[in-house]
Amino acid sequence: MTVLEKEKMQHACTRAKLGFLTIIFLMLPWRGVNAGQIQSHKIFMTYWSDNTTRYADYPIPGSLSPSGTTQQNPELMGQLDMINVLAYAFLQVDGSGHVYFNHPAVDLSRHDVKGFCHQHSNSCPRAGLASAGSFSAFAKLQNTRRTLRKIISIGGAGSQNTFENAIAHPKTFVESASTIITAYHLAGIDLDFEPSALFGSAEGGRYVQLVHALRKKLGPRAYISIEVPGDWETLRSMDCPSNTSCSSNLKHIAGDAYVSLMGYEFHGPYYPGGVTGNNSNLYSSPDEPLIPGYYHVSDNQAVEYLTFVGVPANRILLGFPVYFVAYGEVRATDGNHGLYARFQKRKTTKYDLNRGHGSYRAAQKLLESGFKPHYIRVDGRISAVFAFNPATRQWISYDDPASIAAKADYVISRHLAGMMMWEIGEDEPVASGKSLLACAHAILNNHQPDRNLTIPATGQARNH
Repeated sequence: MTVLEKEKMQHACTRAKLGFLTIIFLMLPWRGVNAGQIQSHKIFMTYWSDNTTRYADYPIPGSLSPSGTTQQNPELMGQLDMINVLAYAFLQVDGSGHVYFNHPAVDLSRHDVKGFCHQHSNSCPRAGLASAGSFSAFAKLQNTRRTLRKIISIGGAGSQNTFENAIAHPKTFVESASTIITAYHLAGIDLDFEPSALFGSAEGGRYVQLVHALRKKLGPRAYISIEVPGDWETLRSMDCPSNTSCSSNLKHIAGDAYVSLMGYEFHGPYYPGGVTGNNSNLYSSPDEPLIPGYYHVSDNQAVEYLTFVGVPANRILLGFPVYFVAYGEVRATDGNHGLYARFQKRKTTKYDLNRGHGSYRAAQKLLESGFKPHYIRVDGRISAVFAFNPATRQWISYDDPASIAAKADYVISRHLAGMMMWEIGEDEPVASGKSLLACAHAILNNHQPDRNLTIPATGQARNH
């Protein structure tokens, strides 16, 4: 990256810090308006996680600490003005199809136990552990423009059972989810089903029916999204679970919901292939090694596939991570700075999230202690960034303001619905000049300056 490019990127990504705080609005067709007259405004969605083993120092304002005091989080409150959809992650689904709170000590309060849980005990197993009340505090959050839509997210990593339980009991699932959404005055739902295997026979079709049932129950103004991975094998299995039969399941789901692309976990030290790789590259690089087990995947490749099978571009969210993936004992050779190099998994360092994963905040400290960043370009365009410490032989793949600016520009040029970020507690403060959220907000907002529109409804672009 040249000095001029860095200056341009820094100028664009610090607009929010300088007071350019216009909210980003939802983008989708508005019923009764001619296609040529549709105003385009972007979604920005992110998550708050109830996993306190990772995010104990990033509470929901208004929740209770272990000592019983009301917690504050001014950093999170500042972030709310740069998003318009915030998801509470994660709720799960039991064997009967009921949506339930999985971490009652974090999620529930004594007031919840006496009120909601007393009437809906299936959603509150182990209610006796209720303490912090993060969920009810979450439901009360709002930004200064009063444009924040709060939703629940179901599933997360390793949610095979939750997915199977939901599609096996669709009526119970929809009723249970709707009950929680209505009771806490929320705006919708995100389905982050991450099965441990490819979609099986009929599962894609049942997924379509489930999402359509949610749309019918929650109504046309509810926000609904599903999360999908970037690898085309999984995406293809949603439409074509066998080589003999295919259905347009992704296209049909997009008629009732946004399709949010999880643009991360493309490579990691626990993947096959045995060499370092990018966690969240925008484009596929011709320099990637052709070796057994090495995934060839990118944001652009996934977007191309989704649009090819009929998902409208304006129903796709491009997700990005606010964390890094690490590799240890990397055997760098001259000139490659550890890229596509052999490594030793057991020598990978444990960072603030877990072994091989660290937050974007932690990455900033590494960049001040011997890690040097390098950019990967494809056809002259920034695709990814990585950093290598030759002294410790540790290598990390992450996103920075330059790569996020490239992704935001991609969203605009491809006319996508907006962006998604995992996870809000891992970013730098919005006023720091390093925040990925603030950078994406500034780039998207610079192209969408209209301050006078209200959020239109979702679910009005069904196209079977």
